[in-house]
Amino acid sequence: MLNETIREIHQLRLELHNSEKIRVISELTSVFAHEIRNPLQVTRGFLQLLNEPDLPDKKKEYIQISLEELDRANEIINDFLSFGKPSINNNERIDVGYQIQRVVNIIQSYTLNRNVDLKTEILDNCWIYANPQKLNQSLINILKNAIESMPNGGNVWITCTSTDDGYIKINIKDQGIGMTKKQIDRLGTPYYSLKERGTGIGMMVSFQIIRSFKGKIQVNSEKDIGTEFIILLPQIP
Repeated sequence: MLNETIREIHQLRLELHNSEKIRVISELTSVFAHEIRNPLQVTRGFLQLLNEPDLPDKKKEYIQISLEELDRANEIINDFLSFGKPSINNNERIDVGYQIQRVVNIIQSYTLNRNVDLKTEILDNCWIYANPQKLNQSLINILKNAIESMPNGGNVWITCTSTDDGYIKINIKDQGIGMTKKQIDRLGTPYYSLKERGTGIGMMVSFQIIRSFKGKIQVNSEKDIGTEFIILLPQIP
């Protein structure tokens, strides 16, 4: 009983500490949000002006992706502002396979000059009830971490399948530097990052998004072998 009480007290202290960090993030973001949004809106406006009818289709596609990414950046600011406040998700019925392919197309440019190959295996009709922008944000954060964990290049596998117990399972597996058990346990907590200049915000947001969809994240890793993220999301018919 004493050991159990000590563990509960330790857990409460950790949660209190993390809550305080999240409160600080919320306050800082509210201060800078206005200044960040101004250049985003200016950039978006000029991109819309450049999107003329006689542009080649490829350039139109690049402009459209850029506009969508600016909107995603604005959504990230909204997520930071919502820390410590009740979250309201505009969820809808979405095909996870389609969203994964969009994410792969967006992140493809990030693999250039990094000698990283993205390999996908996606099952058709992986339907869930979620916010597509937030799901994409979560997947992009995890994929960027996977790519950055391989300084000498390698493969990242992204698969989407269904489970017998009613979940859609997304696997993201890399050949990176890997993590220890202690490092895995701290993933998703405020200000914890394995990157030299990282803040841990991206991974924290990813974990929060998956949980908001009533999903689960499991992380398996081995030092110098690689890391695997297993994301389980409730499936809908």
